Amino acid sequence: MLILRRHRLIRETTFYAIVESKPTFSIVIPAFNEEHRIMKTLLEWKRFLDAHFSKDYEILVVMDGCTDQTPRIVLSFARENDSIIPLIYPKRLGKGGALRRAFEKARGDFIFFTDADGSLPLGEFLKFVKALKACDLAIGCRYWDGSTFKFNLPIHRLMFSRVFNALLRIVFSELRGIPDTQCGAKAIRKSALYAIQDDLFVSDLAFDVNLILSALRRGLTLANIYVNWIHFDYASKVSGKCMKIGFVMLLSVLRLRVYYSRFRKLLYSRRLKGLFKLVLEAFS
Repeated sequence: MLILRRHRLIRETTFYAIVESKPTFSIVIPAFNEEHRIMKTLLEWKRFLDAHFSKDYEILVVMDGCTDQTPRIVLSFARENDSIIPLIYPKRLGKGGALRRAFEKARGDFIFFTDADGSLPLGEFLKFVKALKACDLAIGCRYWDGSTFKFNLPIHRLMFSRVFNALLRIVFSELRGIPDTQCGAKAIRKSALYAIQDDLFVSDLAFDVNLILSALRRGLTLANIYVNWIHFDYASKVSGKCMKIGFVMLLSVLRLRVYYSRFRKLLYSRRLKGLFKLVLEAFS
């Protein structure tokens, strides 16, 4: 894995020795094959953060298994901007796997993650900053009275989202107060992340469920943040693969159900772990 810092590539083990000061905010952006959008996204985030927080931030762009020019674009931009930290992994990690790796490298007291496609208007970030003054985990919510998000979403995506959320509320009663587990924008205190990091193991898009459940089970405080959200169907990683992605996410929900039960030890069975891995690879 490569990290770019101070205009040169360095080994992961020396990263912390080189950085002099710790930022308050860590912005994490997973970017899998985002060559057409990542530069615009990074430029917009940098301008916004410079205007509101001076240099008191870092942007970690985590790229896993990219087959396009995304790593080259981000590396080039990072050479001119010390606040940009590229995290490059040759193998595909999945959204959850990529975020977990980025969380390990994030140095800020407050960690915020969002999608690379610019779906979240940047001004909405300030809502999360304010919320973290009173809670441990702030969860973006796209479904609220007056929101236009659901009217711009393709019908199959809307149905998938609402059915999945309903299923979660049945399987995990504590999630009944969370109307939108899958919004791509969330923020967490670094101290809260330390408390739950051993419970985070989901690598696919159900990672958000893993994160929220872990926080609830550990007694952390949560807040729903009602945000404006712009849906971009162009180059979407989900729209054309709803059935396949849905199956993998349901499998992860099953794993979470077992994890939070008296049968947790089954997840550590070599045979069962092998079966899960085989099924996930078949649908990846």
